[in-house]
Amino acid sequence: MLLEQIVKAGVVGCGGAGFPTAVKYQRPAEYFIINAAECEPLLKTDHYIMKRYAKECVEAITTVGKHLQAQHLIIATKAYYRAEIAALQEAIDHQQAPVTIFAMDNFYPAGDEQTMVFEVTGRTVPPSGIPMDVGCVVSNIATMLNVYQAMSNQAVTHKFLTVTGSVARPQVIEVPIGTSFAECLTLAGGATLTDWMYINGGPMMGKVGTMDNFEKEVVTKTTSGIIITEKRDFLYELHESEMPSIIQKARSSCIQCRLCTELCPRYQIGHPIHPHRVMRHLAITEVPEDIDDDPIWQEALLCCACGICEVIACPMGLMPRQVNLYVKQKLAEKGIRYDKIDCKLIPSKLREYQKVPPKNIILKDGLQQYATLKVAEFQKYESREVKIPLTMHIGAPALPVVAVGDLVQVGDLIGAIPDNALGANIHASINGTVTAVGSSITIKGGVAQ
Repeated sequence: MLLEQIVKAGVVGCGGAGFPTAVKYQRPAEYFIINAAECEPLLKTDHYIMKRYAKECVEAITTVGKHLQAQHLIIATKAYYRAEIAALQEAIDHQQAPVTIFAMDNFYPAGDEQTMVFEVTGRTVPPSGIPMDVGCVVSNIATMLNVYQAMSNQAVTHKFLTVTGSVARPQVIEVPIGTSFAECLTLAGGATLTDWMYINGGPMMGKVGTMDNFEKEVVTKTTSGIIITEKRDFLYELHESEMPSIIQKARSSCIQCRLCTELCPRYQIGHPIHPHRVMRHLAITEVPEDIDDDPIWQEALLCCACGICEVIACPMGLMPRQVNLYVKQKLAEKGIRYDKIDCKLIPSKLREYQKVPPKNIILKDGLQQYATLKVAEFQKYESREVKIPLTMHIGAPALPVVAVGDLVQVGDLIGAIPDNALGANIHASINGTVTAVGSSITIKGGVAQ
């Protein structure tokens, strides 16, 4: 019953790439871990949910934990989130819920699910494996709010996100899925700069863009925040550099210092990933396009793309993450997967001393002026028009089940999971008329609040 409700509501992971949540809950687990670390600097969405919806989240955690037959139900968050922990603990005590809070250090990427599993359990998820391989299921705190709503047969139609940076009124907002970024920026009082760039997500793993393509962006089920900032070449290079330039710099400048490896969070928990070796391998390869099945190339498949190697580690300003992503793409094109090896996974003895404070990331990214912004305001908004993508999740795109001219109400199914495919249902987020159907569905109607 619970899984059917979650599937019907279209719940996907809010903290990452949008993996369909019900799939995670199909097998029993020893640990059910809730990711409440708000991993990326500057974002405050999960902070708000923990304080405002603690009761609902704890109830959903208890229900899912019972379904999973989990022995341990744990909310993993950062120790300095005192108000959030107090709200969660009050809800736990009031419900007499079998849930405990695990207080983590303030480091990046505390919200990486494999890093979190290691922090909470001391277990290392096998290379190319998933938390279930060590008896764990991990879900984001915002996902739990959606699960709670699904338990009452409410579909995922709205999204909480942070709008911050160079805006007049930094705040957390709740908007219908498919709302334009431009409307979200207006809700925050508009940009305080005349020429700016934006980050869709957090500073480390978000996607950067310019004013020219800002109008095309819409809120999806996985949108966590919008950061408006002055143009910075460093941020562009991190995300948008051309691969020939990256390769040339790697060949000419990598000094094999190993810092990219030593600070890699997956290496630190024992994975056989060595970004410096991948960089060296690239330097001696005449035709990178011919990347093929090779043990060193395969190490790139273990990269979690956190960006520490680029932003913090490399003294030469090189881009091991981008190199890893390039290698992963080439291997995927050839259908090459990581060859699992039976070896002892030994965590780095220096891990506790090499954790990266988020403030270092903000300084390196040139975003320190936003670190002290108060994101205390909240605003709920209903759009007049939404453009809802049919792909907002891992798996196959949803198939449209409406046509132009159809009248829909909030929560109506407009995109269905294809038969025998991994996917997620998509629902109308406003009342109105369907005006376009393609890779997304446009709905017009409703009254702005």
